[in-house]
Amino acid sequence: MATKHESFAAAIAAAQANMNNAIKGSVNPHFKSRYADLAAVRDVVLPALNAEGVAVLQSIDGEDDVITVSTTLLWGAERIEAGRCSISISGERNRAQGAGKVASYLRRYQLASLGIAQEDDDGQSIAETPRRQQPTKAQSTAQQQLAKVEQILHREVGCNSKEDADTVIRWVTGGCWSLATWKQDPGDVLGALQERNDSNPPYEFMLSAAIEEGRKEAKQ
Repeated sequence: MATKHESFAAAIAAAQANMNNAIKGSVNPHFKSRYADLAAVRDVVLPALNAEGVAVLQSIDGEDDVITVSTTLLWGAERIEAGRCSISISGERNRAQGAGKVASYLRRYQLASLGIAQEDDDGQSIAETPRRQQPTKAQSTAQQQLAKVEQILHREVGCNSKEDADTVIRWVTGGCWSLATWKQDPGDVLGALQERNDSNPPYEFMLSAAIEEGRKEAKQ
């Protein structure tokens, strides 16, 4: 039976207090990098919220080659719109596959934003004090992700300016991240780039697709 709370905020706070971080149990085949997939995030977030009487609904809408995911939290008669993001799939060669990848990414992104992060299943405590001032595993992972995103943007996608990089980042993340903010969570941007990639050679279509999408939005 769900615990009774005096307010919606109290219910969510209680749920977040019982959430662990999602374990990176999936492997990206392109770079062998590990990430927490949608199932891993759901396994952490949903039981914690449901135990406090909070239900989660995620709706998926597709119109004009744009996939939109909305996340709503329900508690009794109250509801909170917890997230709404859209990503264009106009640059995808396989629209059906692209729609599935984008929907999965946005659902995972919005659920994780309710209060969890990703961590490696290595048995080490993040709070463990590193010897000789060596970077923690989380810091090392973030540095690797930063380097990988920059490599993909410049070498693979072909971004030759900050404007190009900003356009691509905004396109693959549905405006969730930009050039000015993506370093706050390089792992999420890396995941978005990898999930949107289905071309051969990889990534080369992204810049032209992102620019074209920007032109369409400007005409609206």
